[in-house]
Amino acid sequence: MAVCTTMRMQKQEGASAIFYLRPGNLYKDFLVAKCTSGIDGKGRPVKKYESNDSAMIHAVLAQATPQEKARWEQIQHPITHTIVDRGHPKAAETDQLTCGNRKFYVQGVDEPGQLGLYTIYYVEERADV
Repeated sequence: MAVCTTMRMQKQEGASAIFYLRPGNLYKDFLVAKCTSGIDGKGRPVKKYESNDSAMIHAVLAQATPQEKARWEQIQHPITHTIVDRGHPKAAETDQLTCGNRKFYVQGVDEPGQLGLYTIYYVEERADV
């Protein structure tokens, strides 16, 4: 009986009841830095991340499940977290997302259903940059 009541409440509340939020797992602001590559004065390849303050993502950050980690390691793109955002993708693969002093590299972008409702970013957190 409790399950049916919870399901009815979620349907009545609409899209706000889709996520199961825990303390510390609320919405966070991420700054998007686009990846640009080029060649320096010595002829070596250089990768830079340039951000403008207009590109922001307001999304939910979560640890990646062991199944997701194993799936992405098989294609040589290790991930540590997933970031779920509403709307169309605002970042692409190889971009960098910054939340405070934490940096995340986007390994993959998934738009379930291709409807533009949600976007899942598969990211790797890096502390060495």
